Amino acid sequence: ADAALSPRPMAPTDRRRRLVWLVAVRAIITPLLLGASLLVQLNVPGSVALRPFFFLIGLSYALTAAEALTLRLAETRRWAVDAQLACDAVLISGFVAVTGGVTSYVALLYVLPIIAASTLEGRRGALMVAVFSSLLYVALVVAQYELAPAWAAGSLGRPAPLLPPAWIAQVTVAVNIFAFLAVAGLSGSLAESLRRAGASLAQASTEIANLQAFSEDVIDSLTSGLVTADV
Repeated sequence: ADAALSPRPMAPTDRRRRLVWLVAVRAIITPLLLGASLLVQLNVPGSVALRPFFFLIGLSYALTAAEALTLRLAETRRWAVDAQLACDAVLISGFVAVTGGVTSYVALLYVLPIIAASTLEGRRGALMVAVFSSLLYVALVVAQYELAPAWAAGSLGRPAPLLPPAWIAQVTVAVNIFAFLAVAGLSGSLAESLRRAGASLAQASTEIANLQAFSEDVIDSLTSGLVTADV
C-alpha cells in the first residue's frame, strides 16, 4: 500500500501539459511587465531604464519561443527543464536590476519559476530553484551596494545612486529569501500531495475496472451454467 502511494513518474502527456502551461504563463507575464513599466515611466519619468528593460522584454519573448520549440526535448530530458528554469531566474534578476535592485517592485517574480519547478520536479526541484534565485538576488544586491557606486562615479562621472541604509537592505533580502524558500516548501509539498492523490486515484480506478470485469465474468459463467443445466 505504501509503495502504491509513493510518488510516481509524471506521465508524458501530463508533463507536456505543464510545460505548455509554463510557456503560456511567460507569454502572459511579459506584456504585463511591459505595460507596467510604461505606466511607471509615464507617472515617474526616468524611474526605469527603458533601453535595458526593452532588451529584457525581447529576450523574454526569445526564450518563450525557444521553449515552445523545444517542448519535445523538455518532455524527456530533465536538464532541459532545469536550464529553462535557470534562465527564468536569471531573466528575472535582470528585471530586478533595471527596476531598482533592492528597492525593485518585481522581486517577487522569483516565485514564478519556483512554483513552476514544484509542478514539474516536486519539492526538491522547487527548493533548488529557490536557492539559486536567492543566490542571484543576494549577488545582485551586493553588487548594487559595492560595485555600482564606484562604477557610476568612475565610468559615468555621476554621483553614487541613492540607496536605502544597509540594514534595510539586509532585512529586505532576508524577507524575500524567506518568501522564496517558503513558497518552494509549500508549493512542492502541495504538488507532491496532488501527485500521490492522483496515483492513488488511478490505482483505485484500475481496481474498480478489474473488479467490474471479474463480476461480469462471474455473471457470464453463472449464465452459462444455468443454460447447460436446463439442456
